[in-house]
Amino acid sequence: MQKLHDYFTQGLDKRSASDRVGMEVETSFVDGKKPASIRQSQQIFQTLLGDGWKIENRKGELVTTIIDTFGNRMLYELGRQNIEVSTIPATALTVIDACRATLERLYFAARHGGLEPYFGPILPTREDLLVIPDERDATWLGLDGRKALRPLARISAVQFTLDVTPELVVPYLNALGAHVDVFLADYPQDRIWKQYIEASEAGYHPLRYGGPLHFKSLEDYCFQLSKHAVVQGTHLVPYKKAQELNIPLYIRSIWWYFRLRRYGTSLCIEVRPIPRRGDSQLEGQLRKVLQTITPDPVHF
Repeated sequence: MQKLHDYFTQGLDKRSASDRVGMEVETSFVDGKKPASIRQSQQIFQTLLGDGWKIENRKGELVTTIIDTFGNRMLYELGRQNIEVSTIPATALTVIDACRATLERLYFAARHGGLEPYFGPILPTREDLLVIPDERDATWLGLDGRKALRPLARISAVQFTLDVTPELVVPYLNALGAHVDVFLADYPQDRIWKQYIEASEAGYHPLRYGGPLHFKSLEDYCFQLSKHAVVQGTHLVPYKKAQELNIPLYIRSIWWYFRLRRYGTSLCIEVRPIPRRGDSQLEGQLRKVLQTITPDPVHF
């Protein structure tokens, strides 16, 4: 557990602004009612290249991540039709506009190829949409089996990452946990995630998704985290027996509603149970998060 605690506390930038927010917005694209093909979604990336965007990652001939000069990214989620926009952190007052500007560039490139964004949390199709853009996702495929994993390719969400100091971790996490019902009231993906945990061939701990909602301390958070096995190859290994632990990958493989993340010298809380809706709802979704953790929320 000490490794986890050190990861969350050592080498942080104490000057880092505590009001910075990052955003991850997933959007499915459709051609009429048909999910975008891999050729069509690849064309979106190709349209943007040279227009301030460059390739950051490939898998074979497949472009999987592009990045602009500011550090904003576009990348595949599990679905071939599902592209995530990941923005650089900004203040709560400016991050929505910055994210919308990047989304508009994505929509323009998509419409250039005859595609339209689908503003909904679950794409209504039975088609197998899985695309495996990186080594992490290839690992899940081998661990879970395609049948369990493929429903996740149909869902789209919004996540906010809030800069936080170690001292505020527990109060913020507990405030979010105490109001989890407010978030789950509009999060239809929840049932698909729970079905995934049950259907996976991996044999996950039931709380690997969702997780605890109250913590006594940061040490308690690390202890609760360490109850979950580590993915090594296509097997789960108890945390205490894991060798060469990749902590960032380990954290990403435990899908709690509210979880700690580390980005460079910044410590963040990632708020996950938020559905993809229209862009006009992004402000309200962020406001709900901020109102949960602070009595003096930002006024947009």
